[in-house]
Amino acid sequence: MSKSATRRILQYENHRGRQLLMVVLGLFAIIAFLWGWCEPASAAGYGSALGLAAMTGIASISDVSDKETHGNEIGYFVALIPVAMINDPMNFPQPEAGSRAIAAFQLKTGETCPVFEAHTIPTLVSTSEKGDVTTNGTNTFTIIMGGDRDVLHTFVEEFAGCKFVIMYKHIKDSVWYVIGEPERPMILNSTETKDDADGRYTTLTFTRNSVYLPLKYTPTTLPVAAT
Repeated sequence: MSKSATRRILQYENHRGRQLLMVVLGLFAIIAFLWGWCEPASAAGYGSALGLAAMTGIASISDVSDKETHGNEIGYFVALIPVAMINDPMNFPQPEAGSRAIAAFQLKTGETCPVFEAHTIPTLVSTSEKGDVTTNGTNTFTIIMGGDRDVLHTFVEEFAGCKFVIMYKHIKDSVWYVIGEPERPMILNSTETKDDADGRYTTLTFTRNSVYLPLKYTPTTLPVAAT
């Protein structure tokens, strides 16, 4: 084989080698980009993770005494306010940044805040669970009304499936709590009216899909009608 032919073969092999090297480097660059895009916390390292924790403002939380963990603390009186009764529901008050309290809201002119006196202690259960994409939450408020009464039957017939804002407070406490709002209300999801050997009563169960928990109501009295 002539020297010129050998030289051309070597030049061709060098050229193909450089092309292969460029392809390999390009693949590494693409993999690094995709990894950084899909796993930013891992790509940035522990420093970024610590920075995120600082940004969310996670505070230290201490324990409380048994006095603060007693059950059955919700009072018997519960305000069940239909959204249709709220004045200017599109401007329902929202808590200020860093606060869990809302200002007063009003009912429509001529309306009176409906207060239900439960027969047993009302209960509130809020849960959250991580799904495939996001976290799902549910608020469930249950109240049992005693007796086999016309007023209860009428309420069930007329308001089953309706939207409510619920207000309750704990015993020996002047603070009212609000669960639900016009944009994401508590729904009267199920009712059970019994008149049998177990007793005569109606169970009202309100639910909503939300990760948000109750807020404090700034005034110490229930909402009144707009004037």
